[in-house]
Amino acid sequence: MSAVVHSGAARIRGTGAIALGVWYALVVVFLFAPIAVSIVYSFNVGTLGKQTALFTGWTAEWYAAAWNNLPLRHTVQTSLVVAFWSAVTSVIIGTALGFALVRHPSARIRGALSALTYLLLIVPETVTGVSLLLFYAVTGIHLSLWTLVAGITPLAISVTALIVRTGVLTLDRRLEEASADLGGSRWQTIRFVILPHLAPAVAAGALMAYVFSFDNLVVASFLTTPVVNTLQVYLYGSLQYGPSPAIYAAATAVFLFTIALLTLAGLLYLVVRRRAGAAAT
Repeated sequence: MSAVVHSGAARIRGTGAIALGVWYALVVVFLFAPIAVSIVYSFNVGTLGKQTALFTGWTAEWYAAAWNNLPLRHTVQTSLVVAFWSAVTSVIIGTALGFALVRHPSARIRGALSALTYLLLIVPETVTGVSLLLFYAVTGIHLSLWTLVAGITPLAISVTALIVRTGVLTLDRRLEEASADLGGSRWQTIRFVILPHLAPAVAAGALMAYVFSFDNLVVASFLTTPVVNTLQVYLYGSLQYGPSPAIYAAATAVFLFTIALLTLAGLLYLVVRRRAGAAAT
């Protein structure tokens, strides 16, 4: 009787696992099918330079057309510059914040910093964009490249801080104590002991900050101007005019670029997690 019950429970668990796997596969297909269709339609011939619902033939000329589109290239350049400065700022502030989340001597300050970090993550980007736009308007600050960087950087800082925090948790305090026993100053310990250990976490945080900043659409849509415009805002705005397949080609290039950076960031994060596991062992 007991064997029958166990056999029935095993079949139920097996059926549940299969159903969960099928559901997961359907969700993945639902999320990535539009991206796959966009990639395929970036090779569509189209009609009169416009995208069509029906696939009219294969061509790779739209990638060259996207490259030769000067306004499009200008938005790509702006996006790269904005993401770079946002990542640099996020690494500097986010690394210090991530370290303080673990090592600050005051538990109250650690709690306040944690609340602020998570608040930056959960506040809707629409609220952030509208608030910054109103703030710049009231204070008389003109929208520019730097106001755009300031608008999209807070989210990247919080992401970087949380990744660096994971690396700080793996630090072996005995190494720092050994450095002090050997006559090393606090700055020498930071330079030769702490920073080399945190390098993978900092690099992963920098890449994630770059990706978050480069792909930002919501906040950027409130803070861009005709002169300072990002690729994502340009692509979104072009949809209402009947985009050419060149827009799909540019979107495909951005997608592949983002996937490459996320893959690299994921590999660096795995290095941090393995160090954490080794330290715990």
